[in-house]
Amino acid sequence: MNILLKTIESLNKEEIRYYKIFSNRTHNEKNRKDAILFESIKNNLNDYNEKEIAAKMYGNKKNNFYQLKNNLLHGINKSIVSQHTNKEDDTSLYNIILLSRIYKRKGDVDLSYHYLKKAEKQANKIESFEILSIIYSEILKLSYELISIDIEKYINRKIENKKKLDLSQEIDITLYSVMYSIKTTQNFSNDTEVNSKALNKIINSITSQKQISKSPKFRIKLFEAISRTFLQKNDFVSLEKYLKSTYKDFIKDKIFNKTNHEQKLMMLTYLTNSLYKNGKMKESLLIAEKLNNSMSEFDSFLKNRFLFYYYNALVINYSKLDQEKALQVLNKAKRNKVIQSLPTFGSFIYLNMGLIYYNQKKYKTSIKHFSRLILQKDFINLSLEFQLKILISEIIIRYELNQTDLVEEKIKIIKRTYKETINNNIREKDIIEIINKLIYCDNLSVNKDLVSKIKRLIEQTSSKKAQNIDVINYNDWLLKQIS
Repeated sequence: MNILLKTIESLNKEEIRYYKIFSNRTHNEKNRKDAILFESIKNNLNDYNEKEIAAKMYGNKKNNFYQLKNNLLHGINKSIVSQHTNKEDDTSLYNIILLSRIYKRKGDVDLSYHYLKKAEKQANKIESFEILSIIYSEILKLSYELISIDIEKYINRKIENKKKLDLSQEIDITLYSVMYSIKTTQNFSNDTEVNSKALNKIINSITSQKQISKSPKFRIKLFEAISRTFLQKNDFVSLEKYLKSTYKDFIKDKIFNKTNHEQKLMMLTYLTNSLYKNGKMKESLLIAEKLNNSMSEFDSFLKNRFLFYYYNALVINYSKLDQEKALQVLNKAKRNKVIQSLPTFGSFIYLNMGLIYYNQKKYKTSIKHFSRLILQKDFINLSLEFQLKILISEIIIRYELNQTDLVEEKIKIIKRTYKETINNNIREKDIIEIINKLIYCDNLSVNKDLVSKIKRLIEQTSSKKAQNIDVINYNDWLLKQIS
């Protein structure tokens, strides 16, 4: 990876303008080589030829060019840090701590202590337990030189903060683990029992401590744990009710701020998805627009991270209300650079397009998108269970296209490649066997044994649950075969 090229490519117009002003503050001479290189890269991102530019600027002196690249990269990064420091509460606190250290090194311990107390006040306000831990350590070290510092007070504060920090980190580790499980399996399959136990442990840890349960930060963490518990259980009715109530309370109590803005956007994302799951598509779209508007808050600093979820909300709802509109949204997302850069880009675009065309019974167009999906690099990053469900959906569509020879061949490959996964997923094992028998069945109505297998599979899972756990709803498809 060319880090300099990637860095310049990531800059927006405001950052480019700021960098030019920033770099001219210390270097205002004309024809500066770093400025020339910057413009050369910025104006030729798609066909940047480093060897050609290096030879033009330095001839055979490659080391000089590499040094220029490093200096330019260093300058850009200093500019970005300078521009964004005061936009982030955490980074501004680190700057105050750094300022305190500088004054301590200069021998002015009173000024050093002043800035640490200032940092403590701000860190308490945003409940940044990690930074408070650093601040208390700095104050205790400073107490060797400033005897007026009340050591006992700060030792007790550090002990109390450590309890909160340990609990916060323990909760974070569990939440990240559960969220990764949910995300990589796309809710189609994950270790629900293990995840639910872990989430319930978080809920009990927070609610059992009255003082902690009132903390805005832990109220946010409680929301994350409870909402994911409902998500694990596919209990979208309870999730919708809980999210509406919690969002209203958080707005009333002014819980949301820049520090937890990500959690606000997450809450709106969960709400729009739960409304969709509960068949309230129009209301879901209204919340999606509220999400879109909220993404623009605080100078849109999280917009790129949540843009996918906004597009996804539009796609899933319009797939039910207006499929042509859904395709328009997907084509728009397909051209968006932010969406293109996502590791799940191919899965999102081609899976949804394939499903829409399948629902429209445009099987040839549908199978093209499923084939493209399976060839995407991000396909192998999906869980094996999810991969298997996609591959089964592909053979269902090929069955509809009467490609029986190809279906037979693909079933053999799936059985060989996903042998262990199939054995651990009875529903997928049964549907594969049913499809395998269907391709040899000339008259299903007289094959009572096969019809019995089909009915048994349908009866084992409700149609609503099948909609949540299958890519293509096996129940709906099988019912068409026997009707």
